[in-house]
Amino acid sequence: MRRSRERSGPIVLIVDDTADVRDLYREYLGRIYAYVRAQVGGSADAEDITAQVFMNAYQAYARFETRNTTPAAWLFRIARNATLDHFRAQGRRDRLRRTIERQPVSEEDPAHQAEERIQYRALMARVAQLPERQREAISLRHSGLRFDEVGGLLGCSEDAAKMLYHRALKALREVAQKEGV
Repeated sequence: MRRSRERSGPIVLIVDDTADVRDLYREYLGRIYAYVRAQVGGSADAEDITAQVFMNAYQAYARFETRNTTPAAWLFRIARNATLDHFRAQGRRDRLRRTIERQPVSEEDPAHQAEERIQYRALMARVAQLPERQREAISLRHSGLRFDEVGGLLGCSEDAAKMLYHRALKALREVAQKEGV
């Protein structure tokens, strides 16, 4: 923040938000990218959307109020909206196909990698069958958000977010037990 004085006028405070947004970028880039990547599947799309998230955050930073929300919840709300915009623009591609095609990154032996991929794909197929709000609760929670932040993004209370998350986990466990996994 710096002070500027126009001739014979009042003192005007000029706020330089660039440094603040740069700090947010450094702190949350990895988490935002991981969240977006989990939603869209492709790294190129995830990179584009993540860049858009931080451009939107930069443009809206002057309106951000820390008393209303945390920086993480604010950025994840922007990321969620940008991801939804992406799906609308792309004609709502088949999410399950993208999820199944995504492969986890691992540097282990090929047999172990293949087994992990099979398990991961099976898990993602089960997650894709959950109701949308439960899928979002799991995705946001595993992106590192607290339950109050998840609730804020989903438009519900912290307790409701916990309930969505735990019901989703319970449903996944039941399906895994039925399938003998």
